[in-house]
Amino acid sequence: MGRGIRFEFDPTCLPEVMRSEQVRAALRATADEIVPRARALARAEISEEFADSITVSEEIRPRGRPTAKVLADREDAAAHEYGTSSTERRRVLGRAAHTRET
Repeated sequence: MGRGIRFEFDPTCLPEVMRSEQVRAALRATADEIVPRARALARAEISEEFADSITVSEEIRPRGRPTAKVLADREDAAAHEYGTSSTERRRVLGRAAHTRET
């Protein structure tokens, strides 16, 4: 019987891997998949203007971890996402993020 491949992970390379273009592209691709679903929900439940405010924001966190976030860039976005005493909780972004196409 053959001996399989042996792999030892070197954690010192993790920051370099996390900053790689491949990882950042994968994060962006996932965010880009969420945006159309979020916009469709927003159009149906809130407004066209709210849907148009949904975008992707990429950043590098202070400790070097890249992120790609789906954001609604409006003053009332948090109210629609989480609800208030005068605004119904819609969870447009949360629902869009947890909906997978099959």
